[in-house]
Amino acid sequence: MGYYENIAACKTEKELLELWKTKEPVTKNYMEKKQEKTVSINHKNVFISDGIVNEAVWNSQNGKKILYVLKEAYGESGDWDLTEWLLRVKPTSSIWKRVIEWTYGIQNTNTDRIAKYSPDIYEHNTELFNSIAVVNLKKSGGKPSSNYGEIEAYALADKEEIKKQLEIIVPDIIICGATFGALNHVYDDKIRPEGLWCDNWFYYTDIISDNKTLVIDYYHPANYYPALVNYYAVTNIYQQALFKPYWE
Repeated sequence: MGYYENIAACKTEKELLELWKTKEPVTKNYMEKKQEKTVSINHKNVFISDGIVNEAVWNSQNGKKILYVLKEAYGESGDWDLTEWLLRVKPTSSIWKRVIEWTYGIQNTNTDRIAKYSPDIYEHNTELFNSIAVVNLKKSGGKPSSNYGEIEAYALADKEEIKKQLEIIVPDIIICGATFGALNHVYDDKIRPEGLWCDNWFYYTDIISDNKTLVIDYYHPANYYPALVNYYAVTNIYQQALFKPYWE
């Protein structure tokens, strides 16, 4: 079988990621400030694995499996595993504090109430790292400052691999951290219904896996808005989605 046939045949994330980092380098063009740029994508140099953080905990959850689709990871000169790092380090940067806060908020919000925000959510809920999945659209060549055009070029170059990874993960909820446009392009612009620009920043789709998936279009967790504002924005979007279930 060829490379893409092997991708399609993968049953686990481990199989997929091991195959993905052997992919032959490709060159993609993208636009930046009305200028055409070129990026060489070579996962053989550095490949940063990601996905389900703790498979046993993930599989034990029912109804609120949350996947964060982010831009890129960076650092190190060789391959490394983001999921292993999250479990080992339990990072305290604002990005990961917000991921934990948003996860807590969604897990404890329903149609009757939004879980109250508290500045100490992170400190009391670091075990929630076990319950999430994280996928970066750019799995090599990451930088501290992201270029959206380059991120999208990586996503489109790896669209079949990304779709397969999400098919294996089977999330109930996807939170896009300033990545919705690129993810929508990966799925040929079919996540957001044709002609609909904004539906309160959430969409239901059945093209990601066999299950219906709620996709929330939001800012990256590193955005500069206060933590409390971010928390209530994300949890309110989620609650609004509960008031408008996918079958309506």
